[in-house]
Amino acid sequence: MQVALEVAHDLVGADFVSVFCLGDRDKPLLMGTACRLGQHRAERAARGYDHHVSEDRNTQLLQGTHGPGDFLTFQDADSISSFTYRRDCYDLPGISARMSLIRRSPAYGLAISLYTSAEAGLFPEQKHRDVQAVLGLLLVATERHVAFSLKGSVWRRDDIQTRLALTYPDLTAREREVAAMAIKGRTAAETADILGLAETTVITHRKKAYKRMNVTSLRQLVASL
Repeated sequence: MQVALEVAHDLVGADFVSVFCLGDRDKPLLMGTACRLGQHRAERAARGYDHHVSEDRNTQLLQGTHGPGDFLTFQDADSISSFTYRRDCYDLPGISARMSLIRRSPAYGLAISLYTSAEAGLFPEQKHRDVQAVLGLLLVATERHVAFSLKGSVWRRDDIQTRLALTYPDLTAREREVAAMAIKGRTAAETADILGLAETTVITHRKKAYKRMNVTSLRQLVASL
Protein backbone atom coordinates (compact mmCIF):
# COMPACT_ATOMS: atom_id res chain seq x y z
CA MET A 1 0.00 0.00 0.00
CA GLN A 2 2.81 2.40 0.82
CA VAL A 3 4.40 1.91 -2.59
CA ALA A 4 1.07 2.50 -4.33
CA LEU A 5 0.54 5.63 -2.25
CA GLU A 6 3.98 7.00 -3.04
CA VAL A 7 3.42 6.50 -6.76
CA ALA A 8 -0.05 8.07 -6.63
CA HIS A 9 1.16 11.03 -4.59
CA ASP A 10 4.11 11.74 -6.87
CA LEU A 11 1.99 11.53 -10.03
CA VAL A 12 -1.35 13.08 -9.04
CA GLY A 13 -1.02 14.36 -5.47
CA ALA A 14 -3.11 11.69 -3.72
CA ASP A 15 -2.79 11.59 0.09
CA PHE A 16 -4.76 8.39 0.82
CA VAL A 17 -5.22 5.06 -0.96
CA SER A 18 -7.51 2.11 -0.24
CA VAL A 19 -8.26 -1.27 -1.79
CA PHE A 20 -11.55 -3.12 -1.35
CA CYS A 21 -12.55 -6.54 -2.66
CA LEU A 22 -15.87 -8.35 -2.63
CA GLY A 23 -16.08 -12.13 -2.82
CA ASP A 24 -18.18 -14.32 -0.53
CA ARG A 25 -18.87 -11.65 2.08
CA ASP A 26 -21.97 -9.54 2.62
CA LYS A 27 -19.92 -6.37 2.37
CA PRO A 28 -16.63 -5.43 0.70
CA LEU A 29 -13.43 -6.47 2.43
CA LEU A 30 -10.92 -3.71 3.15
CA MET A 31 -7.66 -5.25 1.94
CA GLY A 32 -5.50 -2.26 2.78
CA THR A 33 -5.39 1.48 3.33
CA ALA A 34 -2.66 4.06 3.82
CA CYS A 35 -2.23 7.79 4.36
CA ARG A 36 0.96 9.77 3.85
CA LEU A 37 -0.10 12.22 6.59
CA GLY A 38 -0.34 9.55 9.28
CA GLN A 39 -1.68 6.00 9.28
CA HIS A 40 -4.07 6.89 12.12
CA ARG A 41 -6.02 8.99 9.62
CA ALA A 42 -6.36 6.06 7.23
CA GLU A 43 -7.52 3.84 10.07
CA ARG A 44 -10.07 6.44 11.14
CA ALA A 45 -11.43 6.55 7.59
CA ALA A 46 -11.64 2.74 7.59
CA ARG A 47 -13.69 2.79 10.79
CA GLY A 48 -16.04 5.33 9.24
CA TYR A 49 -16.46 3.21 6.16
CA ASP A 50 -17.31 0.18 8.28
CA HIS A 51 -20.27 2.09 9.72
CA HIS A 52 -21.49 3.53 6.42
CA VAL A 53 -20.69 0.87 3.83
CA SER A 54 -24.35 0.53 2.82
CA GLU A 55 -24.44 4.23 1.88
CA ASP A 56 -21.41 4.05 -0.39
CA ARG A 57 -22.12 3.98 -4.13
CA ASN A 58 -18.97 1.92 -4.67
CA THR A 59 -20.52 -0.90 -2.65
CA GLN A 60 -23.36 -1.26 -5.15
CA LEU A 61 -20.90 -1.39 -8.03
CA LEU A 62 -18.77 -3.97 -6.21
CA GLN A 63 -21.86 -6.09 -5.63
CA GLY A 64 -22.64 -6.05 -9.35
CA THR A 65 -25.84 -4.01 -9.12
CA HIS A 66 -24.93 -2.33 -12.41
CA GLY A 67 -23.52 -5.46 -14.00
CA PRO A 68 -19.93 -6.37 -14.85
CA GLY A 69 -17.43 -3.84 -16.15
CA ASP A 70 -15.11 -1.04 -15.03
CA PHE A 71 -16.60 2.01 -13.33
CA LEU A 72 -15.02 5.35 -12.45
CA THR A 73 -16.60 7.28 -9.57
CA PHE A 74 -15.91 10.67 -8.01
CA GLN A 75 -17.11 11.94 -4.66
CA ASP A 76 -16.21 15.00 -2.60
CA ALA A 77 -17.22 15.93 0.92
CA ASP A 78 -19.59 18.69 -0.22
CA SER A 79 -21.63 16.26 -2.34
CA ILE A 80 -22.47 13.98 0.61
CA SER A 81 -25.96 14.59 1.97
CA SER A 82 -25.68 12.37 5.05
CA PHE A 83 -24.19 14.32 7.94
CA THR A 84 -22.90 11.27 9.78
CA TYR A 85 -21.42 9.69 6.63
CA ARG A 86 -19.58 12.88 5.77
CA ARG A 87 -18.40 13.36 9.35
CA ASP A 88 -17.12 9.81 9.86
CA CYS A 89 -15.64 9.13 6.42
CA TYR A 90 -14.43 12.57 5.34
CA ASP A 91 -14.37 15.23 8.05
CA LEU A 92 -12.82 13.22 10.90
CA PRO A 93 -10.03 11.58 8.85
CA GLY A 94 -9.49 14.84 6.97
CA ILE A 95 -10.46 13.75 3.44
CA SER A 96 -11.60 16.17 0.77
CA ALA A 97 -12.39 14.02 -2.28
CA ARG A 98 -12.20 10.49 -3.66
CA MET A 99 -11.78 9.01 -7.12
CA SER A 100 -12.30 5.27 -7.49
CA LEU A 101 -11.97 2.65 -10.20
CA ILE A 102 -14.17 -0.39 -9.62
CA ARG A 103 -13.88 -3.61 -11.58
CA ARG A 104 -16.84 -5.95 -11.34
CA SER A 105 -16.22 -9.31 -12.98
CA PRO A 106 -18.50 -12.36 -12.87
CA ALA A 107 -16.22 -13.73 -10.14
CA TYR A 108 -15.47 -10.79 -7.83
CA GLY A 109 -15.39 -7.04 -7.35
CA LEU A 110 -12.26 -4.96 -6.79
CA ALA A 111 -12.05 -1.22 -6.03
CA ILE A 112 -9.03 1.07 -5.93
CA SER A 113 -9.57 4.55 -4.47
CA LEU A 114 -7.33 7.61 -4.27
CA TYR A 115 -8.18 10.48 -1.93
CA THR A 116 -7.03 14.05 -1.43
CA SER A 117 -6.65 15.44 2.07
CA ALA A 118 -8.62 18.33 3.48
CA GLU A 119 -5.37 20.30 3.47
CA ALA A 120 -4.86 19.75 -0.28
CA GLY A 121 -8.46 20.24 -1.43
CA LEU A 122 -10.00 18.61 -4.50
CA PHE A 123 -8.17 16.89 -7.30
CA PRO A 124 -7.53 19.61 -9.91
CA GLU A 125 -9.93 19.11 -12.80
CA GLN A 126 -7.07 19.08 -15.31
CA LYS A 127 -5.60 16.09 -13.45
CA HIS A 128 -8.71 13.90 -13.53
CA ARG A 129 -7.52 12.00 -16.61
CA ASP A 130 -4.15 11.45 -14.96
CA VAL A 131 -5.85 10.16 -11.79
CA GLN A 132 -7.90 7.77 -13.91
CA ALA A 133 -4.74 6.48 -15.60
CA VAL A 134 -3.00 5.93 -12.25
CA LEU A 135 -6.06 4.11 -10.92
CA GLY A 136 -5.97 1.82 -13.95
CA LEU A 137 -2.32 0.95 -13.36
CA LEU A 138 -2.92 0.32 -9.67
CA LEU A 139 -5.94 -1.87 -10.40
CA VAL A 140 -3.95 -4.15 -12.69
CA ALA A 141 -1.03 -4.28 -10.26
CA THR A 142 -3.35 -5.04 -7.34
CA GLU A 143 -5.07 -7.92 -9.15
CA ARG A 144 -1.72 -9.56 -9.80
CA HIS A 145 -0.35 -8.79 -6.34
CA VAL A 146 -3.38 -10.26 -4.57
CA ALA A 147 -3.37 -13.38 -6.71
CA PHE A 148 0.28 -14.13 -5.98
CA SER A 149 0.80 -12.78 -2.48
CA LEU A 150 -2.05 -14.77 -0.95
CA LYS A 151 -0.35 -18.06 -1.83
CA GLY A 152 1.33 -19.43 1.25
CA SER A 153 0.29 -16.55 3.48
CA VAL A 154 -1.47 -16.87 6.81
CA TRP A 155 -5.21 -16.41 6.40
CA ARG A 156 -6.41 -13.42 8.34
CA ARG A 157 -9.80 -12.95 6.64
CA ASP A 158 -12.67 -15.28 5.84
CA ASP A 159 -13.10 -14.18 2.23
CA ILE A 160 -12.26 -17.45 0.54
CA GLN A 161 -14.25 -17.00 -2.66
CA THR A 162 -12.38 -13.78 -3.39
CA ARG A 163 -9.06 -15.58 -3.08
CA LEU A 164 -10.22 -18.48 -5.19
CA ALA A 165 -11.51 -16.09 -7.87
CA LEU A 166 -8.24 -14.18 -8.02
CA THR A 167 -5.99 -17.24 -7.84
CA TYR A 168 -8.07 -19.57 -10.05
CA PRO A 169 -10.04 -17.37 -12.49
CA ASP A 170 -11.06 -20.38 -14.63
CA LEU A 171 -13.36 -21.74 -11.93
CA THR A 172 -17.08 -21.42 -12.58
CA ALA A 173 -19.16 -19.61 -9.96
CA ARG A 174 -20.62 -22.91 -8.70
CA GLU A 175 -17.24 -24.63 -8.56
CA ARG A 176 -15.88 -21.70 -6.58
CA GLU A 177 -18.78 -21.88 -4.14
CA VAL A 178 -18.31 -25.60 -3.59
CA ALA A 179 -14.53 -25.27 -3.20
CA ALA A 180 -14.98 -22.44 -0.69
CA MET A 181 -17.37 -24.58 1.33
CA ALA A 182 -14.85 -27.42 1.38
CA ILE A 183 -12.10 -25.11 2.59
CA LYS A 184 -14.43 -23.89 5.35
CA GLY A 185 -14.83 -27.49 6.50
CA ARG A 186 -18.30 -28.20 5.09
CA THR A 187 -19.07 -31.77 4.09
CA ALA A 188 -20.69 -32.54 0.75
CA ALA A 189 -24.02 -33.08 2.51
CA GLU A 190 -23.80 -29.77 4.38
CA THR A 191 -22.81 -27.93 1.21
CA ALA A 192 -25.72 -29.50 -0.67
CA ASP A 193 -28.13 -28.34 2.02
CA ILE A 194 -26.76 -24.77 2.04
CA LEU A 195 -26.68 -24.38 -1.75
CA GLY A 196 -29.90 -26.28 -2.42
CA LEU A 197 -28.21 -28.95 -4.54
CA ALA A 198 -28.08 -32.72 -4.58
CA GLU A 199 -25.12 -34.18 -2.74
CA THR A 200 -23.98 -35.97 -5.90
CA THR A 201 -24.03 -32.64 -7.76
CA VAL A 202 -21.83 -31.07 -5.09
CA ILE A 203 -19.34 -33.94 -5.37
CA THR A 204 -19.26 -33.52 -9.15
CA HIS A 205 -18.62 -29.77 -8.92
CA ARG A 206 -15.91 -30.37 -6.33
CA LYS A 207 -14.12 -32.89 -8.55
CA LYS A 208 -14.26 -30.47 -11.50
CA ALA A 209 -12.96 -27.64 -9.32
CA TYR A 210 -10.06 -29.74 -8.07
CA LYS A 211 -9.18 -30.67 -11.65
CA ARG A 212 -9.17 -27.02 -12.77
CA MET A 213 -6.97 -26.11 -9.81
CA ASN A 214 -4.65 -29.08 -10.44
CA VAL A 215 -5.11 -30.54 -6.95
CA THR A 216 -6.38 -33.93 -5.87
CA SER A 217 -7.35 -33.29 -2.26
CA LEU A 218 -8.50 -30.61 0.14
CA ARG A 219 -5.09 -30.67 1.80
CA GLN A 220 -3.40 -29.81 -1.51
CA LEU A 221 -5.94 -27.05 -2.17
CA VAL A 222 -5.33 -25.41 1.21
CA ALA A 223 -1.58 -25.64 0.67
CA SER A 224 -1.88 -24.01 -2.76
CA LEU A 225 -3.69 -21.03 -1.23
